[in-house]
Amino acid sequence: QAESHFSISPSPAGSSALGAMAASASDGRSAAGPVAPGTVYLVGAGPGAVGMLTVRAVEVLSSCDVVLYDRLVPLEIVRLARPSAEVRYVGKEGNVNTDIMKGQQDDINSQLAELAKKGLSVCRLKGGDPMIYGRVGEEMEELAGAGVPYEIVPAVTAALAAGADARVPLTFRKLATSLRILTMNPTTTKDDKFDWQQFLAPSTTYALYMGLSALPGVCEKLIAVGVSKDRPMAVVDRASLPSMQVVAGTVGTLPSLVHGRTDLEGPAMCLLGDVVGLRERLAGVAAPMPAPAPVADAAYAMALVALPSVATEGLERLKEHIDGLLAARKGAGDEPPAKRPAAA
Repeated sequence: QAESHFSISPSPAGSSALGAMAASASDGRSAAGPVAPGTVYLVGAGPGAVGMLTVRAVEVLSSCDVVLYDRLVPLEIVRLARPSAEVRYVGKEGNVNTDIMKGQQDDINSQLAELAKKGLSVCRLKGGDPMIYGRVGEEMEELAGAGVPYEIVPAVTAALAAGADARVPLTFRKLATSLRILTMNPTTTKDDKFDWQQFLAPSTTYALYMGLSALPGVCEKLIAVGVSKDRPMAVVDRASLPSMQVVAGTVGTLPSLVHGRTDLEGPAMCLLGDVVGLRERLAGVAAPMPAPAPVADAAYAMALVALPSVATEGLERLKEHIDGLLAARKGAGDEPPAKRPAAA
């Protein structure tokens, strides 16, 4: 499995400030910090945009000793790791042999347990929400069996970001009263035991993860079981990011609409259901898109948002922490070294 380690410099605004601030606040956690040694944190990085991270995700990421991150986690998010953290890339490529994928996952599981047993705090950073197609169950099983404490940090999953960006409400009164989440990789379309009849359920929206590459086969199967060719369907590419695109059509037309589109880079989400047909009526006037902010500004903004909830004693401790950081940086020549690959 491809794996790389590197150290990473903080943003000028101090990406670990939020973690220090949270440690000082009276939220029930140890005053020593927002993470505990010998503990693994299974953290969702959300759909891709830094602004979609939860405050808890930033706390953990900016505090842990080691970070293991996946292929779909943007480096802008990885750079929020604390300066001294060991950062490992453990991404798995898509559409690989199941046995190879299992071997890669088994290796990640072992790394998590081994690192925690050394007394390190470990952030396992996954794209989207870790509980939805993130293979977090296998990591939970490994950690539970090894007696390693762990915490799950949920996140905004891709289906929610895709619905928001495409102006498609995933539920809608009298039109869609349930939501089904499925994975539509090529293996699914070849599985004789897969229940395609479920797509005939009334008042249902379907969020199909990993569905772009398998879209022609999926639509063929849908039509074969009786789903109307006119059922609204859309592909949402790179939800939450400035480069997001929506291609809307129907079960009968969508495969041809996306065929040959090299600009659909993924990750992509397919939405199916009558609510997709509402998007033009509900589009309205889009809010102005802010210019993409540097990671430093994103971390700084999140810290500012959290400040009002910090008690006076916490603010005083935070000030002491910031003064210490500034003094250390000035003594080391102002800024720490930039991100660099670790020695082999």
